[in-house]
Amino acid sequence: MHTSAEITATVRKLKSTYGTDSPFALAKALRIKLMVRPLGGVKGFYKMIYRNAFIFLNKDLGRREARLVLAHEIGHHVLHKEFAAFGFEEASLFSPAGRREYEANLFAAELLISDEEIRDLSAENYTTAQMARILHMDESFVRLKLDRFTEKI
Repeated sequence: MHTSAEITATVRKLKSTYGTDSPFALAKALRIKLMVRPLGGVKGFYKMIYRNAFIFLNKDLGRREARLVLAHEIGHHVLHKEFAAFGFEEASLFSPAGRREYEANLFAAELLISDEEIRDLSAENYTTAQMARILHMDESFVRLKLDRFTEKI
């Protein structure tokens, strides 16, 4: 398991090393093969196959949602590679799988939302819902970033 501080430091290092916060550019830099396929009700998943990293994205996702899902799955690649050979199990509250999902979501929030954006929007007293709309982001990711940001203050 990873601490919030470890995840934040990992994301900062990746952004600095590869000079991007784009999940699409980061996936390419990390040599993750992106497969866009019909996946029914599944938005995406990460899998290691013969030491090759794959992220499968549902072809029906819009660009914004695909960006969120891809960032989340890259989080699994970076943080939980050892579980990918076997596939990820459904997560229930308080299970180790649930913790891994939380960590991948926090990774995505740290990748996609800058401290500056959160600081500026917080200073304007926007609600979490308003911030999510302004940032074109899922509200749960904004909440994670806000929680992490307030820890740092």
